[in-house]
Amino acid sequence: MKRRTFLKALGVTGAFSLFDIIALSGPGHAARERPGHGTLGSPFDLAFDRSGHLIMTDPPGYRVVRLDSSNRPLSFFGRPGAEAGKLNFPKGLAIDSSGLIHVVDSNNGRVQIFDENGKVRGVIGSIGSVGGTFSTPQGVHIDADDRVLIADTRNHRIQIFRERELIAVLGEWGDAKNQFRLPTASSVGPDGDILVLDSKHGLVKVFGRDLKFKRSFGGVGDAPGLLNMPQGMVLDEHRHLWVADTYNNRVQEYRLDGSFVSVLGKTGTGPGEFAHPTGIA
Repeated sequence: MKRRTFLKALGVTGAFSLFDIIALSGPGHAARERPGHGTLGSPFDLAFDRSGHLIMTDPPGYRVVRLDSSNRPLSFFGRPGAEAGKLNFPKGLAIDSSGLIHVVDSNNGRVQIFDENGKVRGVIGSIGSVGGTFSTPQGVHIDADDRVLIADTRNHRIQIFRERELIAVLGEWGDAKNQFRLPTASSVGPDGDILVLDSKHGLVKVFGRDLKFKRSFGGVGDAPGLLNMPQGMVLDEHRHLWVADTYNNRVQEYRLDGSFVSVLGKTGTGPGEFAHPTGIA
């Protein structure tokens, strides 16, 4: 099946369209009250679990939702609060090689780790600005070595953990090549390069294994290849990078050298259209 083939539109608040690459629509459409069991308030990020089920974060629902084979809500875990196992506006989502679900508990300034049954198994971080703490973190990525990369968005940096211990910090606030303004997502390429979505600058910045800046691509704008406050990205098996170009209401495809490939979607609520896409898988 070609990657542009449209399969179906799912009838949820903040609707998203299901492709081979899947993008979620989110910010600006959050429900004011917690949605019921059968609805989604404003889905933000998504991933596939080891059983092939699609799971996603539902920030205004303070929970993580698992969909059945018909893409309807099957089960969920999480409820409002600050204690372990409770969530406050969960955003990024990633699953490690053991099947553990890492959820960015954004307003609680931490990442919580759950098993497949929704039981909390660990916590990374707390609210703060020193290393190992977070300010409104957003994206999480787990690489082939089970390192956990967390976009510490309002501290303007990426923090890298192994076995819940901080091993490196990448970036700081600023406009230099090795600095960020509101980074929202990260990924690790097959050669070990770290890719960071520097949202305010509209750039994908690439760093080597030594954490030194190598190159960037993108830029602020609405022409093909340019970005407007992008929120999520994923690298596919063909070494193509897909970026949720949030405020341009589209998904863009690049090669790892930064060359532009294609655009998916346009503004709207119909099939193949987006209203602020955020998560992509």
